[in-house]
Amino acid sequence: MAAIMIAACASAQARKPDVPPPVCAGTIKTPLFISPMGEPFRPKPGGPDPVATWFAGADTNHDGQLTLGEMTADADRFFATLDHDHDGQLLPDEVDAYEENVAPEVRLYQPRPADGGRKPDKDRPNDRRSRPSARGTADYGGAIGAGRYAFLNIPNPVASADDDINRAVDSREFRAAAAERFRALDTGQKKALTLNDLPKTPAQIAANAACLAAKKAKAKR
Repeated sequence: MAAIMIAACASAQARKPDVPPPVCAGTIKTPLFISPMGEPFRPKPGGPDPVATWFAGADTNHDGQLTLGEMTADADRFFATLDHDHDGQLLPDEVDAYEENVAPEVRLYQPRPADGGRKPDKDRPNDRRSRPSARGTADYGGAIGAGRYAFLNIPNPVASADDDINRAVDSREFRAAAAERFRALDTGQKKALTLNDLPKTPAQIAANAACLAAKKAKAKR
């Protein structure tokens, strides 16, 4: 019995929780951020952190907490900017305009070209044929599309809101997706999110790792 208890303790010790890497004290290159509903926030030289910029705008009462109502309102605001004909739904041409002009980074297999450039190769699957459910995320073996720059691995946050897969996203679907994504981020079920509650994006993690690696290499010289 004692041997079993010792083995159990040893096993528990072997399963220590992952310790996050230290935050690099050097200069971390600030990456692009894509909000839960797909709005890109690009870093500016000497400007604020894009995540903080999004959060401050969505936190309309400026109490340092983001509620479901505020996230839904933020989704409504962004939806209105994409709904060019103001008919209450995003049709394929409006979703295409989002992918082409607003956030080219959502493309699964192509980085953003310098000129904002061409559409994806037609021979390759795109994120409307290979995407997570309209409400959640999927395991693609790594972050792809918008998931590289976002809290949730949703390659195309706009197209993925098409719950009935009729190739149009209406305002009701967009609001419902906002609610599901809020719940996915509210892991503590506090019904409010603070900046500290939010996970690091893959791009932020990569930028911190690059900074740590550069400092380590410099120290070896």
